[in-house]
Amino acid sequence: MKKLLLITILMLSTTAFAVEVNSVRGSTSYVKLGFSLGQMFDVLGDPESSYNHVIHDRNGWPHKATSYRYTVNGQKYTITVVDGRVYKIDWER
Repeated sequence: MKKLLLITILMLSTTAFAVEVNSVRGSTSYVKLGFSLGQMFDVLGDPESSYNHVIHDRNGWPHKATSYRYTVNGQKYTITVVDGRVYKIDWER
């Protein structure tokens, strides 16, 4: 019985995950990979939160990145910006 309960809990906990997408639609336009930070703010406005971190490219070189959290039409998105450009968009399901 305990094993069944554990399996059920593990299955339910894995249903929420992030999927990488190419664009996010705002109220008037959309933001896609490669857009500038200014374009992102124009379309989506101010983020709910943001944090700075370091990511590494394929060659292992570090780059300063900032991730911005948005909720758009009830959907949660994390947009990562590197060198002033949208680098990655994660959609939390």
